[in-house]
Amino acid sequence: MGERILVIDDEINIAWLFREIFGSVYEVHSAETGRDGLDQARKHDFDLIMLDLRLPDIGGLDVLDSLIAQGCRCPIIIMTAYGEVKTAVRAMKAGAHDYITKPFDIEELKMLVEGALRYCRLSTEVTRLRHELEDKYHVKNMITVSPKMMEVFSVIEKVSPSDVPVLIQGESGTGKEIIAKSVHYGSQRKDRPFIPINCAALPESLLESELFGYEEGAFSGARRRKLGKFELAQGGTIFLDEVGELPLSMQPKILRVLEEREVDRLGGTKSIPIDVRVVSASNKNLPSEVLKGTFRQDLYFRLAVIPVTIPPLRERKEDISVLAKYFLKEYALEQKRPVPELDEQAITTLLSYSWPGNVRELKNMMQQVSLLCEGRVVRKDDLPMFFSDSECNARNANLGEQGEVNLKDLKQNVWDEIDRTKIKEALDRFSNNRTQAAKYLKISRRTLQNKIKKYGL
Repeated sequence: MGERILVIDDEINIAWLFREIFGSVYEVHSAETGRDGLDQARKHDFDLIMLDLRLPDIGGLDVLDSLIAQGCRCPIIIMTAYGEVKTAVRAMKAGAHDYITKPFDIEELKMLVEGALRYCRLSTEVTRLRHELEDKYHVKNMITVSPKMMEVFSVIEKVSPSDVPVLIQGESGTGKEIIAKSVHYGSQRKDRPFIPINCAALPESLLESELFGYEEGAFSGARRRKLGKFELAQGGTIFLDEVGELPLSMQPKILRVLEEREVDRLGGTKSIPIDVRVVSASNKNLPSEVLKGTFRQDLYFRLAVIPVTIPPLRERKEDISVLAKYFLKEYALEQKRPVPELDEQAITTLLSYSWPGNVRELKNMMQQVSLLCEGRVVRKDDLPMFFSDSECNARNANLGEQGEVNLKDLKQNVWDEIDRTKIKEALDRFSNNRTQAAKYLKISRRTLQNKIKKYGL
């Protein structure tokens, strides 16, 4: 009997009725006055409160106001006579969950109580999950020992409570979306939606309708109204990922939304006011794109009120072993297996690699290692094949003789070969069905087509 019901009613038989109906399943408490009910609600947590409108000392509406004022979060159901229905409706406007008239229909009462308790359970679970997300994405809980990343997190912590637009720049795999969520869950908008949209993943023909929505009949196939991402993010945050991929034709439309704070649905006749915070991200250098003429300068200034650059993993090598150990532990706990340790040679090998895929690549690799490693210690030989002595030695030799440029070239060649192999395997697996292969690889169809062309597949 975990869930508790409080019945506030001066009629003793009402409390008796609740104990008869629900006493075998729930813990039923009672109070005969408003003051006693408020006192019990202050001292104990209840999952449901049944409140009569007519009490001997305080009116039911006043009790309702006091319950809400003292922080009562559980559903409150008003019990009323037939002639007081208007008052009960007023109580619902003031915050009551529902009402029921006396004398009770027992089946209706059961349904109402069960529904309210179910609502309470769901509400509690949502609150718990929201707190988990807040903790997960709080900058103080981010895994890093890098001074560069600590500086980034310091900036994020300072700007999150405000509503200013934030532009996050960094290579693919550096964790731009995690930083965006950190901004959201560190703000006053944390209880409202976080809506991401990948600007590179959608064809230009669909991008406008996805962002702004459309009305029924706006175009062939528009059978009913659809809200766009900006409207879905109302009160919260919209995350424009890969914003550097926005077609030039879409950029002035985004700029207008940011300046006017309203959207026009396709086929619509009126503008809809919006209240959203915009966080954007790009793996391109947007100031360079502005100089090239592929990105509007006025839009850049709108998005980059607070610009944040995430350094690649190769520039914060002190994080490599820390993150690798964290990911190994995470996957071991998921699989309910002992947490493996990285030996010194394995760590040295990881540090010698340049990580073109950044943290995402490291995370995927540790998942692979945790699945394939048979012992309690991860050795150098347990790492993927491209971490061979010859590869590491060749890379180090090139670095010593010719500098960083050749290191980057070698790293890119290694990564391209891995990428090419994965794409070929996916295409073979799905009989060259590019849509299915893209879903399997978790990339957009456009990206897959570009890679197929690049690798000559």
